[in-house]
Amino acid sequence: MEEKKEKLSMKDLILLFFSTISARCWARLGLTEDEYGDFYQDLEEARLGIDMLDAIFNKIKGLVDEEVRREMEGVLSTLKLNYFHQYQKSKKKETKNA
Repeated sequence: MEEKKEKLSMKDLILLFFSTISARCWARLGLTEDEYGDFYQDLEEARLGIDMLDAIFNKIKGLVDEEVRREMEGVLSTLKLNYFHQYQKSKKKETKNA
């Protein structure tokens, strides 16, 4: 007997996308390895991803339950804070090396 596969809803796909992009943002902040095992910092890519997550969150926050909304909000806030910290560190390095 063949097992029937459940189809993902659009909301489920968006949440999966949010999770995938947030993982890549952590990697581009230089704080974790990416899915390819690469470990480097690219703050422009990290910022693009964070901005995209912010837009997604603002669009979907009314469609998810409170727990998911709080989790997404927490991920986004933590990414923004870490981006700011990494950006400040990179500016200090540039000043030091100039």
